[in-house]
Amino acid sequence: MQPSPSPITLKADLFLVHAPSVFDFRERDDVFFAYLSDSDSVNITSVFEMFPIGLLSIKQRLLEDHITAEIVNLASLMLMHPTLDVDALLRRMDAPVFGIDLHWMAHCHGAIEVAKRIKSIHPDALIIFGGISSTYFADELIQYPCVDVVVKGYDTLEPVAMLMKSVLHGTHALSQIPNLLYKDQNGEIQTTGFTYKPSTNYSDTPVDWSYYRGSKTDLVGSRLIMTLPNSGCAYDCPWCGGSRYAYQNMMGVQKTLITKDHSHIVKELRSLSDAAKLTTIYALQCYSETKERMHEYLDVVKEMQYRKVLFEQYHLTDDETLKKMGESTHAFVMLSPESHDQTISKLAGRGNYSMAEMEAWIPRALDAGIQGVFVWYFIGMPRQTRQSVLDTVAYSEHLLRKFRGKNVLPLICPMVPFLDPGSQLFEHPEKHGYRLFHRTLEEHRQAMVELRWHRRLNYETEWLSRREIQNVTYEAVGRLVKIKGDLGILPPSICEAILNTIDETQRMLHEIDTALAQDGQLPQSLQDEIRAYNRKILAYSSDQIIPLSRPFGGRWFDDFTVPSALIQELSGVRAPAIEI
Repeated sequence: MQPSPSPITLKADLFLVHAPSVFDFRERDDVFFAYLSDSDSVNITSVFEMFPIGLLSIKQRLLEDHITAEIVNLASLMLMHPTLDVDALLRRMDAPVFGIDLHWMAHCHGAIEVAKRIKSIHPDALIIFGGISSTYFADELIQYPCVDVVVKGYDTLEPVAMLMKSVLHGTHALSQIPNLLYKDQNGEIQTTGFTYKPSTNYSDTPVDWSYYRGSKTDLVGSRLIMTLPNSGCAYDCPWCGGSRYAYQNMMGVQKTLITKDHSHIVKELRSLSDAAKLTTIYALQCYSETKERMHEYLDVVKEMQYRKVLFEQYHLTDDETLKKMGESTHAFVMLSPESHDQTISKLAGRGNYSMAEMEAWIPRALDAGIQGVFVWYFIGMPRQTRQSVLDTVAYSEHLLRKFRGKNVLPLICPMVPFLDPGSQLFEHPEKHGYRLFHRTLEEHRQAMVELRWHRRLNYETEWLSRREIQNVTYEAVGRLVKIKGDLGILPPSICEAILNTIDETQRMLHEIDTALAQDGQLPQSLQDEIRAYNRKILAYSSDQIIPLSRPFGGRWFDDFTVPSALIQELSGVRAPAIEI
């Protein structure tokens, strides 16, 4: 008898694990993952399967010290492989340290639940948390039995490197490492302060995109990566947890825009090699770059022949930079005035240009070689009423008609699920006309498993209740989709699919409300319908820019660590027979 093959085991010094927003989303029939409850602004689902790009920086920084760190995206794996046994996978992961990101609050339920499982399966392993939300809630987060260490800060490369060296050398001398909140051997909580706050060279290592060279492209024939040249922000949008106000108060710094060494950005762009020609870049926070740095960035984009770049812009881009963008790649500009009403736009931290000024600027941008302009509007802003939201839709129709055939695309989405902790609106809600429903980490965790998505929201305003935010979202998006269909901007089949999904979602929300109002419980038939709906809505990703149902896999944040043979084994899928 031949011996059975040894089971596949994953080994590393550190596993960086990205959790789904709700850990057990695959089994839930008491949480309704409604269409638009994730805003549909980026190519992800309500499971929020995109991990922070900083995990790639941590992996690369540790490699410099010959420390192996592997990223396991549980959220992506669970979406792609519905029968995957997560606990069995965690048992096959062998490392002395597990790191879990709690950067965006949308992961607060799943992150803690995954940590509980890891602690149960690997009781001797050290479990560390990091990210902006981890920093904000550090004192509460460390109280959970499954959390051993919280690493605070916007740049944790050096503290994590020091921590890993200490663990691997067997000393566990955590008291000498900055920015830690941790439990000592007696279970007592200790702190090492918050002193590592680099003012320059944020995340001081280049992201190596070479792992992504051979990935398949998506349905639109392009890979997508992100570049992040800085941390924090020089601007002060009151709803944002990365704003100047938030960084000054949460991070305890006065300089709130911390730039990355530009040579590292150049290395990142070059690391894709020839695959750059089939790659799109989402250029995050490039609006904070100086003109010199921005133009150097564009030189490398042109050198590497990147297929397309989407540039976030805070101001109306100057003519010289527009021309440079157009000469460097297929360039698209993304504006976010948040409202057509400049008064609301200013209260939302924008409003540095009027819609008339934007309309005068758009032809100059297109003449300079910009391929398209996306204009994003937000639902949930100060002084914004239902009528104001619908007026934004009406103004969007005006834009579409005026620039018909010019690839000028207005979009609208709700601010979900949470108002950022640390933002001005979160810290001083009454001053700005807001009311908060969840303040603590645990309150937010419980909110993530609310049945109806309007009750997940941690805020409402004097002008829109939570339910009204939910309702006007469907009304506004539905109207805008119909307008785009009537003007031939979206194909009839796509419009019909979106509008049918909105109708189905609103019908089910109404049936859920009716059932709960009657006796506080859902009938089994409705639970079965919720489960079927969730499976359908979480079977693909989409976004409002390209509203196609796209299959999972091939995105830069999908899992590239767990081998397919192990996935098949732990999903109960038999490997194909080998012919001899």
